[in-house]
Amino acid sequence: MTAARLRGARLGLGALVLVLAIAAEGRAAGFDPFADAARYEFRYQVDLSKIESEADEEIRLWLPLPAKTPDQQVLEEELASSIPYTETVDALGNRMVHLRWTGRAAEGARFELRTVVSRRPSRGLARDAAKPGSPDDPARHLAPTRKIPLDGLIAQLGAQESRGLDTDRARIRSFYDYVVRNLRYAKHGDGWGQGDAIWACTEKYGNCTDFHSLFLGMARSQGISARFHIGFPIPANQMAGEIGGYHCWADAWDPAYGWLPFDASEAWKAKRFDAYFGTLPSDRIGFTTGRDLVLEPAQAGPPLNYFVYPYAERSGVPVEKVSAHFSFQRLGVASARGPAATDARPTP
Repeated sequence: MTAARLRGARLGLGALVLVLAIAAEGRAAGFDPFADAARYEFRYQVDLSKIESEADEEIRLWLPLPAKTPDQQVLEEELASSIPYTETVDALGNRMVHLRWTGRAAEGARFELRTVVSRRPSRGLARDAAKPGSPDDPARHLAPTRKIPLDGLIAQLGAQESRGLDTDRARIRSFYDYVVRNLRYAKHGDGWGQGDAIWACTEKYGNCTDFHSLFLGMARSQGISARFHIGFPIPANQMAGEIGGYHCWADAWDPAYGWLPFDASEAWKAKRFDAYFGTLPSDRIGFTTGRDLVLEPAQAGPPLNYFVYPYAERSGVPVEKVSAHFSFQRLGVASARGPAATDARPTP
């Protein structure tokens, strides 16, 4: 595909109800992301001509697309590219596009995603909705990753914080409480932002990546499935603007409940520990899930630590950084206090 094209997502009854409610409410004042759903227009732009290469070098570029979940509906999706692309899905269900060309892209060559997404506050995914073998299968989210080992210090900490607790939900809450009460949200020096569980455990500060990596290590070391999610934050007090960078959060598997979501770093910043456990506000757009990701088609370089920014390879060698520009507009809000007709979320 080379031309821009617009795709209207097929909506279930529950999503349709949500969209109609949003349209009726319009630009409602007093937006509460813990109670209200929101509809966002989001733009993800990349200047392809900025990726330098020699005339005979092959460039491959992957970019993520927003996730489709019971709590996040993709209502419109327009992809415009100066270079042909294909849309693909990886083993964990992450949606993406893949571009390939030779030599330096022409001046002005670009890729742009314009999407309209509706997002409601999330209480997670019900146990029965996590089908065996699907990306939501908890069995797929138990393994260590390069930066999240499950032995040594992390295993010791997980065992310490779960000692004497007889349910997985209690253990999950204990790990969450440890992270929000013992780490500081700070970005200085070296090492933060890599999602290194050992570093976060010893340095006791970092950003959202570090907070949730330590949780994942503690949980998985004790046999509790946990997932890493990444996307972009949407300021609840703004109607439009640029977005400077990513945000991430997590969920953990409670066999009596399903996937239980939380946001430890936002809880720390807001000092609202209970509010961010079991509920995710609608002030975000999710893009991908997982760590140590193998893209589709597979990259030549090592698995990606996480995937939210553009990733490129030049003749099989990873390009250090591909700059991108992100912006949003909030199109409307609607009350999400009542469940939608096709609600797949568990009841707390």
